[in-house]
Amino acid sequence: MCMQVNLDLSVLSELPKLTEKVTLGIQPLAPLSMVSEMPGSYYKSMRFPNQKMICGLFENILGWHIDLPLRISIFKAYKSIRETQGLETVNYVSGSTYLPLLMDYFSIVEKPRIKLQRYCIYKDLWSRNYRRENAFVHLDGSRNLDINIITEKNNLYEDLLYKIKNKELDKLGANSKKEAWIKKHMGGIPFFYTTPTSREFIVMEGSFEFSLLIDNRLLGLLHDHLSCNNIGYLGTSEGWVNITLE
Repeated sequence: MCMQVNLDLSVLSELPKLTEKVTLGIQPLAPLSMVSEMPGSYYKSMRFPNQKMICGLFENILGWHIDLPLRISIFKAYKSIRETQGLETVNYVSGSTYLPLLMDYFSIVEKPRIKLQRYCIYKDLWSRNYRRENAFVHLDGSRNLDINIITEKNNLYEDLLYKIKNKELDKLGANSKKEAWIKKHMGGIPFFYTTPTSREFIVMEGSFEFSLLIDNRLLGLLHDHLSCNNIGYLGTSEGWVNITLE
């Protein structure tokens, strides 16, 4: 069965035993941007995925699309189980909000084999979502507003620009007026605002091959899901890849 109503997380209750050696094949079907933990202001892509990204890919295959609060709750239960088994657990968040759940269930044996027919790199603008509902930047980055407040917002901006130009108001004062306007109209403003970020993408014709040691039960779950759908995403939700596990 490919369709699932409830997530099967029972594998997490078992001790990981890395007894199976397999080859993971990843064939990019779209441009990839595989960004490291702490990218800074420029999102530079790694040249191949690391273990944490592959962990995300595996969870994607299994349908584990779990938000952070629930992940934290699951990890606490996982940690409690390990403590009763006399083992320590590692929190792999380190620099990102993604908390992987399967890191202990496989390991990369050696450097990946990269088979290339064509390869190029380009930079593009990528939108990031933020939330600062009490700050003027939230309004500046919100392109879609309730139709009933669009005219009022445009009039506000025109008035502020006029007053700044005529030195009736400085930028700090203008920002304060924006923030007051936001608090009054927050119900008509998107929950998140967006800002463009420079991000590196890789286009390649070819594939990555990884030698893995993997837990037998996890391997079985992955094979079951890959028999229904061998497409996942890597790095970003647009980074579609074809997956083989042999």
